[in-house]
This record gives sequence, structure tokens and C-alpha cells, in this order.
Amino acid sequence: MPDTDENDGQNQAHLVPENGEEGGTLSPELKDLAGKAIEYHDSALSENTRKAYQRGWEDFLSFCESHGLEAAPATEQAVALYLSDRAEDLATSTLSQRMAAIQHAHDERDLESPTRSKSVQNVMKGIRRESNRSPEQAPPLLTEHVKEMVDSLPGNGESPSGTEARAVWLRGRRDRALILTGFAGAFRRSELATLRQEHIDSRPGGLLVTVPESKTDQEGKGQLVAIRRIEDSGYCPVKALRRWVAVASIEEEAIFRGVPRSGIISRDAITGRTVGNAVKRAAEAAGLPQAEDYTGHSLRAGHITQASMEGAPDAAIQAQSRHESDRAFREYVRPQKLLENTSSAHLGL
Repeated sequence: MPDTDENDGQNQAHLVPENGEEGGTLSPELKDLAGKAIEYHDSALSENTRKAYQRGWEDFLSFCESHGLEAAPATEQAVALYLSDRAEDLATSTLSQRMAAIQHAHDERDLESPTRSKSVQNVMKGIRRESNRSPEQAPPLLTEHVKEMVDSLPGNGESPSGTEARAVWLRGRRDRALILTGFAGAFRRSELATLRQEHIDSRPGGLLVTVPESKTDQEGKGQLVAIRRIEDSGYCPVKALRRWVAVASIEEEAIFRGVPRSGIISRDAITGRTVGNAVKRAAEAAGLPQAEDYTGHSLRAGHITQASMEGAPDAAIQAQSRHESDRAFREYVRPQKLLENTSSAHLGL
């Protein structure tokens, strides 16, 4: 499928008629004007807007390819599903820009854009309304919770022989790596879901993970996240990730993939919703109180809360979580700091 830049060239061709077309023979003066018209066409979008549209279109393409959906022309359902999947991890302003990128790509191809439909507009309107509310933060999963969740998962020992039993075993191996990596890296659920082999740089002390684009890196410059290897621990995220990659025979592309009941691992990346389901499923298996309240975000919130409780400097935690706003970051650490510093501890009760 041609990208936006290639299609720009196709649209430019309409500005300069070929010989034999009506008006195809241009005088030198008109040829100069045609060249000027092409320059104006190319200047219709700023360089930053072009790059933003390209990133947005590529992200939409990736989503459609992962779920067997047609990107151009896209259906209303495909765009609605895409917006719903990205809503919890991208700001509404970024989602609006992604909508504009999808519309621009369709317009450049002379295709009717589903972004103009009332149903898609209503989905976006609902996302904006939800984001303007003050939702309760997902409860944090602390280290003791994560260990209990991991212990409750299948996937230990050798792989069983039955098809469905092997699928359950594989899913357990995947979810173990997913939970430990998400907790150690303070990842957003979309960052976990879209993790790829080329994003992982193995080092003697652990892993350096490149997050190519995130909520606080909307220009796509990339951010590095360090995950230390923990020697002599049954909960080392580096070991868990490597074991999953080995047993799933993943050599390239998506790391966390679907595991259907057939036991044949999909080539497609999981979605952010799958991350949340895996966390909730493990919390329920571990018998955690109010397990239904935990979400994929609980791993990230838990990392920040636990690290703060253990005395890690705020700057180190914020570097790991990649919070751009101090205010947003302190929403996580403030409750713990209040408990540590409250004057109620000095009342002699």
C-alpha cells in the first residue's frame, strides 16, 4: 500500500496535465505556474504536521494489519476499534490528530473517509467526555501482589502434551513475562502490547528497552527503559521474558502474541485490552481482594508506589515512568508520602 508521500506525488500529477490530455500542451509560462502550483501543494502542510500524519497513519496501518482489517479504504468499525484501543494510552489531542491523519490519507487517495461519519465522531466525542471526568486511579499492584499473581499462573515445569493444556501452559508463560516486564519497566499497557524484538537490547546487567512512541513522546523520538537482571530470583523479569521468547520461538516482530486454544502461537501482537485481561485473570487466580478492580495500568502504578515506598529518589522513578508532568507523577507518590509524613503518627496513641 503506498504511503502518504508517494500519494502526494500522484496528486501532484493532476496539477500538470500530460500531453494529449485536455490542456496538456502548456506554454513555458504556464509550465512555470504549474511548478509553482506543485510547490503550493507541497506547502499545504507544515513539516511537523506531515511527520505527525505519517506517524499516525503508520500506527493505524499497524493496528489494521495486526487485526486483519482493511486500512484504505477503512471501515467505520475499523476506525472506531482503533480509537477505542488507543484511548487509554493516548491523549485526546493525539487521538484527534490520528483521526486527521486517517482522513488525510483517505483524501489523498480520493477515498471517502470514515472519520467523517457520525458513528466515528460519536466514538471520539464519548472518549473526550470520559477523559474530562476524574476517573478513580487503578489500584497499584505492589511487589507482594505481583509475586502472588506470578505464583498462581500455569507454565511451570515441562510443557504438557494435550493441545488445550499446552495452550494454557503457554499463556501462563506469556503472562508471567508480561506481568513481570510491565511491573519492572513501569510500562503503559499499549507499550507492553506493541513491544517488538528490535526494541530489546540485551546487556550483561539486564535489558535496555526502546519505547518508540508513547503518551509523553508524541514526536516518536523514542525513550529508553532499563530493566535490571535480578540474580538468584524466581521473579526476574529478564529471565521470564527470555524464557517466553525461547518457548514461543520468537525471533522478530511482536514479542507478546495471542495464544489461542489450539496452542499455535499467533504472529500478531496482543492488544492493550489483552494486557488488562491478563492482569485481572492473574489477580483473581491469586485471590487478591477486589481483584476485579485491577487493570493493566495497575502494574505501572504499582512500580511507582513500591519504588517510592522503598526510598527510591523521585527523579529516578520519574525517569523510569517517563512522566512529563510533575503533577501527574505526584498523583501516584502523594498518598504514600502523606502516610510517611503525617502528623497523626506523633499523637502518642
